[in-house]
Amino acid sequence: ANLNNRRTSRLDYGPDVNSNENKNDNSLTEADDDAMMPPPFTSPVLQQVAPELLQWKLKYGHPNIPLKNPGGAQCQTLRRLYIQNKLTPPEIEWLKRIGFQFQNLEDFYRASDFDEMFDRMMEYERSHPESNFQIPKKCPQDPELGAWVTGIRRLGKDGVNPSHSRRLDEVGFVWTSTRNCGSKFMTKYRELVEAVEQDGLDTVLSDPKTVSWIRAQQEALKRGGLSQTRVHYMGNLFGDQWTTIGKETAL
Repeated sequence: ANLNNRRTSRLDYGPDVNSNENKNDNSLTEADDDAMMPPPFTSPVLQQVAPELLQWKLKYGHPNIPLKNPGGAQCQTLRRLYIQNKLTPPEIEWLKRIGFQFQNLEDFYRASDFDEMFDRMMEYERSHPESNFQIPKKCPQDPELGAWVTGIRRLGKDGVNPSHSRRLDEVGFVWTSTRNCGSKFMTKYRELVEAVEQDGLDTVLSDPKTVSWIRAQQEALKRGGLSQTRVHYMGNLFGDQWTTIGKETAL
């Protein structure tokens, strides 16, 4: 349904969503409802999936529909449109306001066709011989390529598929960026990896600042804002029970 030029009410999403048995901490107040009123959309994909995004948020507290559910494929399309700069600023602002998680760049690498993106990278290098693979994250000529290269660098040589790593090495790919880009998550994560290797996990977890950071990742996961790549990182470093760290002291 086209949501343009009409107010979106909770009643639009069916009686089951508003039944007493489904009311929980994620129930929306009238203020929430007003804040999520959509702007005029130009994206047909967003027009189609917006009701499902809001229904999912009502049920689960976030609008990030998993791929195998109705609306999940459209969510993936929205993330690709975002990287391609094909969503308008009001559309992006609305999606952020309801808690939509745009694709993490590490995940974009995993979701992309490596051979296709590799060929696009090599074409870019032929057109920019001075680049030395320093393709900007927000590459004007090819936004997807910029996101893909940045995702690979964030994962690092040991984090990508070994066959991909070998092909990149064969063409002299530069694994570090001279632009000093990098997510705050990965910067902190690498710092903690070094600390665990040097001092041991128990010592690192005795630092309240570390526990506070872990709790922040738990909250991001709860909101649907932590990528599967980062969930994997957290489990590797802190163990499968990392989602319970710090909760005892928070009670």
